[in-house]
Amino acid sequence: MQSLILLLKVSRPLGWVVAPLVFVIGFYYSNSYLTLLSIVQIILLSFPFSIILYGINDLYDYDSDRLNPRKKILNFNEEERVLIKRVSILVSILLLLSSIATLNLSNILSMLLLIAVSYYYSAPPIRLKERPPLDSISNGILFFLAFSLGYSFGNQIWDIPLKIYFVAIGVMGIHSFGAVMDYSVDQAAGHRTIAVVFGKRAASMFSCLAFLSALLFANIERPYINYYFAFCSTLFL
Repeated sequence: MQSLILLLKVSRPLGWVVAPLVFVIGFYYSNSYLTLLSIVQIILLSFPFSIILYGINDLYDYDSDRLNPRKKILNFNEEERVLIKRVSILVSILLLLSSIATLNLSNILSMLLLIAVSYYYSAPPIRLKERPPLDSISNGILFFLAFSLGYSFGNQIWDIPLKIYFVAIGVMGIHSFGAVMDYSVDQAAGHRTIAVVFGKRAASMFSCLAFLSALLFANIERPYINYYFAFCSTLFL
C-alpha cells in the first residue's frame, strides 16, 4: 500500500489526462475507430506512463524542487528510488508490447521515441532539460509523439496535418515560459534551463514567437483556439 501511494504521488494525478487527451485528439484526426489495442494504449498513457514522465523527473530534480514553492518536495530513500526505476522499466515494456501488438511501424516508432524522450528528458547522461533549447523543444516533441500514437491507428504519421506541427511549436513556447517562472530556483540549484542560459527575456521572446507562428501559420478554424494563441503571444511579449 505504501508503494502504491508513492507511485500515485510521483505520477501526479492531475497529469494523468494529458497524454491520453493528446492521443485521443490524434485518434480523432485519423478518423479511426476504437479497438482493444487503442483503448489499452489510452489506459497505459495515463497513470502508468505518468510514472515515467513525472517520477523520473522527481528523482533527478530534488535540488530545484526543494527551493520551488510551486512544487511539493518528495524526498526519496534508496528503496523508493529503486521502486520508481523498476516500475518505469515495467511500464516501458508494457507500452512497447502494446505498440508491437499493433504491427504498425508508425505506432512502434512513435512509442519508442516517446519512452526515450520522456526518460532522458530528466535522466542522465542526456538530461535534455539541461540542454537548452532542447529542454523546450523536447516538450513539443513529446506532444507530437503522443498525437502520432493516436493518429497512427488511422493514418501514417507522415500524413499528419501541418497545423499539428505548429501546435507542437506552441507547446515548446509553454515550456519556455515555465522556465522563466522557475528562473530563480533553477539558477540557485545550478540547473541549465533555456531561461537560465539565455536569459528570461530571450526565453519569453521564444515563447512569444512560438505562439505567433501557431497563430499565423497553423490555419486553425476554431476562433477560441486562435484567441488563446493571441492571448498567450501578448502575455509573453
